[in-house]
Amino acid sequence: MPMTIKKIAEAANVSPATVSMVINNKPGISPATRDKILKIVQSSGYNISPLKGALAQSGGTIQLTIYKKHSQVVADTAFFEALIAGIESRASRNGYQLTIKSVSNRRLGADLIRSGNGNTVEGILLLGTEMHKTDMLDVLKLDTPLLVLDTCFFDIPANYVVIDNISGAFMGVNHLIESGHRKIGYLKSSVNIQNFSERYEGYIKAMNTANIKLHDAHTVLLHPTIEGAHNDMAIYLSRSPALPTAFFSDNDIIAFGAMKAMKEAGIQIPKDVSLIGFDDMPFCAISEPSLSTISVNKKILGNFAVENLLKLISSKNKYHSKTVLGVELVSRDSVLSI
Repeated sequence: MPMTIKKIAEAANVSPATVSMVINNKPGISPATRDKILKIVQSSGYNISPLKGALAQSGGTIQLTIYKKHSQVVADTAFFEALIAGIESRASRNGYQLTIKSVSNRRLGADLIRSGNGNTVEGILLLGTEMHKTDMLDVLKLDTPLLVLDTCFFDIPANYVVIDNISGAFMGVNHLIESGHRKIGYLKSSVNIQNFSERYEGYIKAMNTANIKLHDAHTVLLHPTIEGAHNDMAIYLSRSPALPTAFFSDNDIIAFGAMKAMKEAGIQIPKDVSLIGFDDMPFCAISEPSLSTISVNKKILGNFAVENLLKLISSKNKYHSKTVLGVELVSRDSVLSI
């Protein structure tokens, strides 16, 4: 069975982006990590040349640019690992080699232009989770076929593949409402991205549709990491606030950090407070209690991104499109019917 970037990454306990940087001899990787990855490839009976040489046997290369504006949301999590796996498998199936780059806030424009001017890059997937509207100015300068993944700006014409955040949040909050909850709070990321803004919009729509009054005191700002959310929630709870009967969370990571803080404060979930997350990360099924959440098919999201980019590459005409991936509610033990 052929060696893949994903398999090497799993064996080395690093991200696929790190493996790609080593294979392509890019700077920014520690000598220890670089040696570890190279030894894994060699011990598996493969060498780097066939991996790099796959380009010569394929239809070209697709570059995945992972944009890290602040690295507060995009990290080596199961969500992004599954998304990259979906991208890699679909690119390979269509005869394309995938290269992966991580780009910082200051380098986005220069990197995109440099990549677009390269003779071997057929198209670029830009993971724009942490992008702001102003960052799109660099994207619009590019002539190379480019698709923005995991964010969308409605007033900027471009090609997007995104999650149905509004419907997903509406679905989750409506599940709480149907379970009898009327005092429903929101665990909101203190670092704002477009996905979170849309999820909050879905929360408001669900509450307004049910004619339930919104209480600002029930919106809690938490840092979007497990440790950060835990610490911020602990501070919030130390003030002995009047809690709602349920919280909807921007994502599972925030929900999990908040859950830990609530348990430490003696708050029982779901007896005292019900909780719903978003993304359906692997730990949701094994947490105690298991976490109800909105499920996103990360592999299909990656598949859609590649398929849409290949259509752009093969098209003789420029056009703009937006593909929205639907989501599903996964009901577990963290929601109590009252």
